Amino acid sequence: MIKNHPVDSNCFVIYNDLNSDCIVVDPGTEDCKELLSFLHENNLVPQNIILTHEHFDHIWGVNKLLDRYNCTIVCTEKCLNNIINKKKNLSVFYDQTGFEILAKNNTILISNDNLIIGNYVVKFKETPGHSEGSVSFWIDKNLFMGDVFIKGVKTVTKLPGGSKKQLAETIYELNELFSNENMMVYPGHGEVMAFNEIDFSKVL
Repeated sequence: MIKNHPVDSNCFVIYNDLNSDCIVVDPGTEDCKELLSFLHENNLVPQNIILTHEHFDHIWGVNKLLDRYNCTIVCTEKCLNNIINKKKNLSVFYDQTGFEILAKNNTILISNDNLIIGNYVVKFKETPGHSEGSVSFWIDKNLFMGDVFIKGVKTVTKLPGGSKKQLAETIYELNELFSNENMMVYPGHGEVMAFNEIDFSKVL
């Protein structure tokens, strides 16, 4: 896990020892300095960038990675529509300048899909509530939830595209899928935890 800056969100790099290919999840630092150092030190080359949702603190480094590597963005259609707009990705409200992601023909749109990405079978599920473009995905017993859940705080639903009703539906569906599974959760902020440690009654 790599901490994004200046907003303290989480970026993840998924890789193994079979080859140099890797997946980057939510690169939210503009210059990606720490991420690029990690990739260089471990001889890793990102092939895909998975975005759990469209908010600027999870996507700020995408343009830097696209400029340096021949990689593909993987996200929902609603996420794509929002990352290319500085108002919809909320960046303009953070620093009054904002940015847009230069996504053209380098994007795979996903919904409730299973994809083969490199050496991994990646299973996706749209999980709106925090934002309209939110998606969760899992590889084996590792679940990446973006900002659907952040330990110790209620999930934010008051930003544009957020919905408390949709979040409640998302939580129900995730519980149906994973309450009996031994999943580890990798959230968009905060620490990694077991799915069964989450008290969803405190999320809404």
